[in-house]
This record gives sequence, structure tokens and C-alpha cells, in this order.
Amino acid sequence: MNFSVHFDAQTVARLSAAVERVGLTRNRIIVRAVQEWLVKNEAEEWPEDLRDHWRNPAPELGAGPVEFEPWRPAADLSSR
Repeated sequence: MNFSVHFDAQTVARLSAAVERVGLTRNRIIVRAVQEWLVKNEAEEWPEDLRDHWRNPAPELGAGPVEFEPWRPAADLSSR
């Protein structure tokens, strides 16, 4: 898929210097940068139990609470 992306002159100059330095195309550098950004910033999927519990409409009250301990970071558990 093709996109048109517009950069300011300073960014274009820096990108051109990077192309010369690393031997990749501008397109490849931009693709890698976007891929890395997505890895860091994409929303992670919630565990199925939590996703089901917080769905819309809400589950019946009789379904009971969701046990959250399995998703608590180990550092939080060690402070108990």
C-alpha cells in the first residue's frame, strides 16, 4: 500500500544522511520506524476473563468477581 508522507526540510536532510550512513532506502527506514513504533504503542489484548468481565453489556451480577491476582505484576505480589 502506498502513502504520501510529508516531512519538513530538516527531517528530510536527517533522513537522507541516515540513508547514506546505513545503506537502507528511505522507505525501508520509515517502514522500520513505523513498525517499531507500533510494537511499543499498540494496545495489548486483555486476557479473555477480563475482556468477558468488562464487556458491554456488563455480565450478570451473579457471575461473581474476576480474580485479578494472575495479572498483577510479580513485583506487586512480593511486597505483600
